[in-house]
Amino acid sequence: MENFNEKLKKWFAGQGIKQTDIAERLKVSPTIVNNYLNGARTFGKNVALKWSNAFGLNPLWLMSGGTQGEITGALVNILPNPQEDIINIPILSLDARGGFLPNDKADIEQYTIGIMPFNKQIAHVGDVVIPVYGDSMTPKYPAGSYILIRPIEAWREYIELGRSYVLELADWRRIIKIVRKGHDATHYTLDSYNIDYESNEVAISFINNMWLVVASVNREEL
Repeated sequence: MENFNEKLKKWFAGQGIKQTDIAERLKVSPTIVNNYLNGARTFGKNVALKWSNAFGLNPLWLMSGGTQGEITGALVNILPNPQEDIINIPILSLDARGGFLPNDKADIEQYTIGIMPFNKQIAHVGDVVIPVYGDSMTPKYPAGSYILIRPIEAWREYIELGRSYVLELADWRRIIKIVRKGHDATHYTLDSYNIDYESNEVAISFINNMWLVVASVNREEL
């Protein structure tokens, strides 16, 4: 008798879909796909919905390990009334540091590790979600929280000072700080919410990219 993982792999084979095709469509590594297909990982809600959207699989069947429903099916099993004003934002395998230490995920290629739903009044296409590490931005962005960030294409021309941004520095560190006016037009002052941390200055020329922090979700809310 075929088990859940054998049925899932057989279904993809019957559709002519290879593991590399799955990885490419989901924007994850082939290793992650292999882990799900072979049972090393189980399907949570976000991942099940992602596979359902991509391939028409029944998310309830995936989440239950094949014990509920058929292998293919509609999203109504989980979302009785899907809202048109909801947008699913990818969670990336990157991080932002509250301090100035190197990132855990600085040297790997970014990929999607999940999705997080937001109201379209808050999130836009192109936004991403990443986790925060370090405590310099506590209590507003504590370690372990997730932040919704938006790329600022013309940040060199204008940003709204006094707001929180994720900065990618020239040495590839990603930090989250409140950005304020520097001592001259070529520098920014970077502040923390945690009063135990002092302000620092960074040369604007040392910044590669900036993202506006739009919203945050504490770990307890996930």
